[in-house]
Amino acid sequence: MVSIRKRHDGRYEARIRYQGRRFSVCGRTEDEVRRKLAELERRLVLDQPPPPGRLTIGQLVERWLETEQRRWKPRTLANYRNLYRRHVEPELGRVPLAKLAPDRLQRFLDRLPGERTPSHVYRLLHRCFRWAEAMGWLSTNPCDRVRPPGYTPRRPVLPDLDAVRRLVQHCLDSADTGAPLVGFLLVTGCRLCEALALRWSDVDWSTGTVRIERSGQHVAGAWVESAPKTAAGRRVVAIGPTGLAFLRKQRTLVAERRLRAGPTWRDLDLVFCGTHGQPLQQRTVVSALDRICREAGVPRLTPHGLRHLHASMLLSAGVSITDVSQRLGHASSAITLQVYSHALSDGRAVAERFERLLGG
Repeated sequence: MVSIRKRHDGRYEARIRYQGRRFSVCGRTEDEVRRKLAELERRLVLDQPPPPGRLTIGQLVERWLETEQRRWKPRTLANYRNLYRRHVEPELGRVPLAKLAPDRLQRFLDRLPGERTPSHVYRLLHRCFRWAEAMGWLSTNPCDRVRPPGYTPRRPVLPDLDAVRRLVQHCLDSADTGAPLVGFLLVTGCRLCEALALRWSDVDWSTGTVRIERSGQHVAGAWVESAPKTAAGRRVVAIGPTGLAFLRKQRTLVAERRLRAGPTWRDLDLVFCGTHGQPLQQRTVVSALDRICREAGVPRLTPHGLRHLHASMLLSAGVSITDVSQRLGHASSAITLQVYSHALSDGRAVAERFERLLGG
């Protein structure tokens, strides 16, 4: 049975799902909604969804997400749904696609809060409208007629070389269970989601390398693994003596946890895991990193900040853009240059490679 609800604006709305898609109808009275709902159900039975001219922004976004979701990573889909429901649906969800004027879209984007949210919402709508163009429902993309929100990422404030050495040494000496992962991220430049999905079978002790084969993260409370962020993300990362020391330390920690957990241990072969072998939550890593930075007396860093620090040090030490790009798993050297160009021109005279930097 379909329920009809009264919205805050006084209008009535009913929603139904049909073959995995969500449709809604609105009206000034319950009777009007029931008539529209009956007509909608008749069209769906005849495989005749609402004609493009009557599609609302909300219906379009839902159809786009439903159609394209198999081409995206789970986190991308979750982020799109969250952006739509939090920011787009309340104001534009019921607006007919044919009546979305550029000035209304511009005012909507200009009112969005935060620094990054407007850019994220703009990209979501631009991709959705581009899909609608391909479907023949739009002749032009409405986002092409407005001024895109401007956002320039702030350059992170990186610690100096002495602070980096102090942080690495603290991670080697500390009994903190998060220290091996923090140290590993710093000396490899891996993404956190790549490290969390790393398995012991990916570690080659004889050659001092790790294979990055997958990415892992929690989405809506469930652990989800997928391919790395880009095709270039599937790679082999060489690590030096310091990185191997962090892995040996982690191996000892995992062995101790396995003994304590006994039959409750989940044997997932994960290198960096929880007390019972389960995948780590990202917030657990962030908390550990905050704690370790504080104890080591270095400025607060994020997991991505460790990756940024690793790349910046290598570039400042004279490692080529191509080599750094391959190590980070970037899709192209152009991306590395765009993000880390400051490291090539900041004037620091560093002549040694990463391991020598750590060694003093």
